[in-house]
Amino acid sequence: MSRIATCVVFLLCLGLYPAGPAKAQNVGDAVPAFSLTGLDGRTYAPANYEGSVLALYYLGHN
Repeated sequence: MSRIATCVVFLLCLGLYPAGPAKAQNVGDAVPAFSLTGLDGRTYAPANYEGSVLALYYLGHN
């Protein structure tokens, strides 16, 4: 079961990589529009949190 869960997470993470190089962001820049589907099936987008502090943590591997 653990191997299946690992494969599912890996395949879901593949969809997070952009098609090309991303433009660098600076402190104070507007958040680009994007959305992510959570494990609970809900869609999360920065627009849903307008006026709130939003911190995203992504652990990527080189």
